Amino acid sequence: MPQQGRKRKKKRTAKPEEISEKELKNTPRCFVLKRGAVSNHVRDLVQDMREVMSPNCAKKLRESRINRLEDFAAVAGHFNVSHLILFTATKAANYMKLAKLPQGPTLTFRIDSFSLSRDVRAAQKRPRGGARDYTSAPLQVMNGFSGKASGVEKASPKELVAEMFRGLFPAVDVPNFNQSEVRRTALFNYDPEADVVYFRHYHVTQSTAGLERGVSKLLRTTRLPKLGRKEDIADFVLGGGMAASESENEQPVEAPSIGGGKIGVRLSETGPRLTLQLIKAEEGVCSGGVLYHRFLTKTPTQQQVLEEKARQRRKLKERNEKLEKKVGDVKAKKKAIKEKAKAASKEREGGGEEDSGEEEPGKSDKASGGAGGTKRKRFHPLYGKKDKKGSKSKEGTVEFGDSTGSKNGAKQKGKGGGKGGGKGGKKAGGKGGGGASRRSGGSRALDRFHQAQKRQRTS
Repeated sequence: MPQQGRKRKKKRTAKPEEISEKELKNTPRCFVLKRGAVSNHVRDLVQDMREVMSPNCAKKLRESRINRLEDFAAVAGHFNVSHLILFTATKAANYMKLAKLPQGPTLTFRIDSFSLSRDVRAAQKRPRGGARDYTSAPLQVMNGFSGKASGVEKASPKELVAEMFRGLFPAVDVPNFNQSEVRRTALFNYDPEADVVYFRHYHVTQSTAGLERGVSKLLRTTRLPKLGRKEDIADFVLGGGMAASESENEQPVEAPSIGGGKIGVRLSETGPRLTLQLIKAEEGVCSGGVLYHRFLTKTPTQQQVLEEKARQRRKLKERNEKLEKKVGDVKAKKKAIKEKAKAASKEREGGGEEDSGEEEPGKSDKASGGAGGTKRKRFHPLYGKKDKKGSKSKEGTVEFGDSTGSKNGAKQKGKGGGKGGGKGGKKAGGKGGGGASRRSGGSRALDRFHQAQKRQRTS
């Protein structure tokens, strides 16, 4: 029997957690991207870094070749994104760029070596971690950044590097700190001899300190022990909880608990691993003056020239933005004027259709002239007025006779021409008295007509 009724729609949904504006501003968020042609391993590294930075990272962000760096920087303010992590590749090496939005600075690191999360977990017998571990931000641990710089002349600016790394993760709120939410930790270790930064990512396991292994196994809520082969529970406890795993052989580190007492903390690495070396530090977001470079040194004069060029570029960019804004305003004004004119013309047409009986005299003349197909003649001061009598006599007279008579009349018109007021015909030639010739030609035609009638009567 076919199913009846509509498909049930989901109406009950979980309400999103309300986050205050202060927390939104203080919590750092980031975009992790790849730019240009990169290998498949670097693509996987991008996904691993997104997991490390979650939940304050766009994990399912999609990018294409059309998207530019300015596009991501433009939408960053809407999503409260504070940092940008870019992975690029050249024939020589892979690079990672860390930028602070929206004004910079930008640090460029060369990736000397890296390992993916899957490779790190594959080396472990029983890897730890789950989806719940990525619901809270990792606890950041920094080591080696507080000491003095190494004696090498080209030492990296550690203070700037430490400040940029420190801003990637949210700060620890000591009064409201919840110890149970600490499930991951991110470690940045600076080696002054090699002048590199090592990054490691660990999963945190907490246990009660001061208990035997068998008792702790009975108290845990996950992976309950198998007691099918034991006759008594005392055999399990006294036997140390059967064989110890690889992670259990490592003794947990005791740490003080907030509620009193001590807890055992054990770390298990989940990856990825990165070895970073600072190459360049610059102002702005991937554009601006160079603050530090590992392999290039500039004299004060060259530095001033570069700063002046950067200032000119910024000035030109601002000028172009102003010009584009002005052009946009002019186009908008022209568009508004055209729309206004169209609306006015539509109103006139609508009013003309409604008041068709009341028309202006000028418009009615134009309409009648257009309907008749004849153009209204313009007035000329010299040739505008014509003799009404002459025109009437010409329209009222009727000439009789055949073609020969008409030819003779035309010749007579030409012969009787003197210097008169009107113009003669084409065959008549010069200027003659048109009125007299026309009258004589007409009387002769009447005489011939009377003579022809008399002949018919007599015959």
